[in-house]
Amino acid sequence: MKHYSLKYGILVACILCIMGNAQAQDALWQLDFEKEIVWNKVTDSGILLVGTSDMGLHGIDSRDGNKLWSNNIMKGAKAVKGADGKKQDPSALFEQFIYVIEDEEYPEMGDFIEIKYTDNAAFKNYAIVNIQTGEEVMSPRKAEMPITKWFGKEMPTFNYNGTGYIPELRMVVISATWQDYMQKGAPWMQMTKMVELPSAKVIWESDAVSSENFPFVVGSDIIMPGKTKIARMDAKTGKIKWDYNTSLKNQTFEKFDLSLDLSTGYFFEKKKNSGTLSAVDMESGNKFWEQELKLKNVPSLTAMSYGVVTKDDTNLRLYDLKSGTEKWKVKKVDGTVIDLGDHGIAITQKAKRLLLLDPNTGEAKWDEKISGINIDRIVGNGIMYTDAKGRLGVIQYDGEKIWSKKGMLDVPSLRYQVELGRELMYIDGDLYEVDLFSGDYSVLVGKLDKQFEGDEVPSSIELVDGGYLVSSSQNLFMFETDGSIRWKKYWEAPGMSMAAKIALRVGQAAMIAMAASSAAASSQHRTAYGGETYYSKMYAQQAEDLAKGASMLGDEAKKLFTASKSKGDIKMILSRVGAGGQAKSSGLVKVDKATGEELGTLQLGDKEPIYDFDPISGQVFFKADKKQIISYAL
Repeated sequence: MKHYSLKYGILVACILCIMGNAQAQDALWQLDFEKEIVWNKVTDSGILLVGTSDMGLHGIDSRDGNKLWSNNIMKGAKAVKGADGKKQDPSALFEQFIYVIEDEEYPEMGDFIEIKYTDNAAFKNYAIVNIQTGEEVMSPRKAEMPITKWFGKEMPTFNYNGTGYIPELRMVVISATWQDYMQKGAPWMQMTKMVELPSAKVIWESDAVSSENFPFVVGSDIIMPGKTKIARMDAKTGKIKWDYNTSLKNQTFEKFDLSLDLSTGYFFEKKKNSGTLSAVDMESGNKFWEQELKLKNVPSLTAMSYGVVTKDDTNLRLYDLKSGTEKWKVKKVDGTVIDLGDHGIAITQKAKRLLLLDPNTGEAKWDEKISGINIDRIVGNGIMYTDAKGRLGVIQYDGEKIWSKKGMLDVPSLRYQVELGRELMYIDGDLYEVDLFSGDYSVLVGKLDKQFEGDEVPSSIELVDGGYLVSSSQNLFMFETDGSIRWKKYWEAPGMSMAAKIALRVGQAAMIAMAASSAAASSQHRTAYGGETYYSKMYAQQAEDLAKGASMLGDEAKKLFTASKSKGDIKMILSRVGAGGQAKSSGLVKVDKATGEELGTLQLGDKEPIYDFDPISGQVFFKADKKQIISYAL
């Protein structure tokens, strides 16, 4: 009895597929890893970050390929699942949770990365890493936060939302709150440390404050929103200028917001089925007023120019800024609430209605029934929105629709804001220019999709050298601001080599033969009256799987690979390259985005590329094999 493995057949075919041409250029260096490479990223400081399948993170000197360090700080991230509840690809985890700190005024800040992730259950981690040395400059463990156990694993305690890098101050705050069961009464403890970058020194620490949410920056001070205490501190010294505690012992701060001028803080304290809304002077810490709210759930809290707005599951309330008294209440507000200044408050109800409220009375200035209403953005003279039919509309502050019925545009598949009052929108093959102040629009470039080769559509728009560069993976179009074409270029996407296609076709033919054999075996194992048996079902399923596999290999043989990347003035485009009588194979074309000029090419062989490049040094870092990176000059 023969059993054929679909995975085995595909594996054999894929192994044959990756047998391509050798690189034409001489490598600057190559480096082998013990595990498969799943991600790489070059930084402005010249360090190539590499992620491997075991969630190891490695730092490489991009100039000579020397491995500087390795760590396993990303190991716990493999437990993080995607929005669909399924495990994520390792490459996505590295891309999602590693943030390279960049600062134009202080280039040395580029020597640090921030790593932060949580599975929203039992695991969380945070660290600032010096990518020149691999050293953990700051982490909960290095900060000596208390160790707790979760499902048998030990990890340091820290407030996930209250810990992170503060760009305005070039500092890192790490904060923790925990209950000390070793002491009588199990009191709540807290600890906060502030680390200065790039010196990586702890400049102060305090056991008197902690932050449940990310601190607010007010000048050279920070506002620390803790669970039971909110404090204003000098960010450089840690000196507490004032602190404000909850009114009652068992109450906790749940929401906090600042007025537009940063002069007043508004706090919502929760206790059982009620709460307290307070206004506090941000300069002195003195309380202006306090108002008791009888709410079942914690509301959202927003400080507007004419009052403090709270919204729970059913009601929208506005409280006077000076006294805290409730001015008005609107029922059945279950959607978006937007402050439009002197024009009023825009709200949506049950995805069916758009209203503009008078901030003084709460009465509707106007009420429009718009099925599927979703506020897209605020424009110069009104509100841009989308509806259930996938259309884009604009309604003025006085309630008059500028775009209505036939005047509405379809929701753009691509858009680019040129300046404050002007936006480009790609809609159904045409490129529109839209005046966001008047609502006027016109077709800047008609039937643009017809000019894109290779069945591609525009994927990005940017302002380059005084013109609009509209591009896809293989197409570059440069337009003048009046819509006339300055230049256009197209590079054909590479398919597989003929040898690889033949290998796939051989694999496909073999699978078709095996599918036929399994189908025949299924028929032989039916009962005398044509009924199903265990073996007839098994062979029938096998025949179906093999047929699907043959179809997959057929589709793979027709596949075109795209892997373009854009950085600064350069775009790398994957195409078929070759010169001097060499057979063309898959490779990269280096293109000047301002002119469309080819600045160089690099043959990679017939492999699906995983790569990154440095637009300054001209280096390309290519995953040549599962465990090997090669660097080339281009």
